[in-house]
Amino acid sequence: MNAFASEHQVYVAGGQQLQNSLLAEFLNTQEVSARSVKQIQDATAEQLAASSQALFLVDFRTVDINEAISYLLSIDPDLETELFIAVFNVDEDDSLSRLAGLPMVNGGFLHDCPQDLLLKGIKAMFEGELWLPRKVLQQYLMKSRTFNKTFSRSEVSLTEREVEVLKVMATGAKNSDIARSLNLSPHTIKTHIYNIFKKINASNRLQAVNWAQENL
Repeated sequence: MNAFASEHQVYVAGGQQLQNSLLAEFLNTQEVSARSVKQIQDATAEQLAASSQALFLVDFRTVDINEAISYLLSIDPDLETELFIAVFNVDEDDSLSRLAGLPMVNGGFLHDCPQDLLLKGIKAMFEGELWLPRKVLQQYLMKSRTFNKTFSRSEVSLTEREVEVLKVMATGAKNSDIARSLNLSPHTIKTHIYNIFKKINASNRLQAVNWAQENL
């Protein structure tokens, strides 16, 4: 297994076990470490802590995405591992548009997405990118920009450290990169990011970066 696979773990979650097992097997053949789980709670904190990043690839048809988000948000502060979600088996673009603004959701794949495109998207998300159809991204970006224009720097009381973290994040850096840049632990960076999101009322990194570009 290469370095990419040892640092990144995919959990294919959902009720269709045969489909999930086949998808996990395919990813492993492409040197992306993956395992199939019936529900996201089957991935223990100890297992998650073994990787720097963990992506939950959840089945839109059999997983309640809001429950998945709530669970991961509850365990995320206790882990240095970067956790995020991608949704597959999505029926249409409209459904993806509704998913795009949810916390921790970094990507989505339609039900007829070819395997090579799925693989490309997973690798892109591990590099810090959002992976959604261009139409969905454009719609979401416009909404996000409108959202951020309702805030001004004077209305938000960020600490000096939070401003530093946000400025580095705005360059596209991942949590581990921010930690190295500011000589802080990944856990401390994660805490700062949660506090930033709460203060500026952002639900994800894209909204936070857009806010930073307009206000810092």
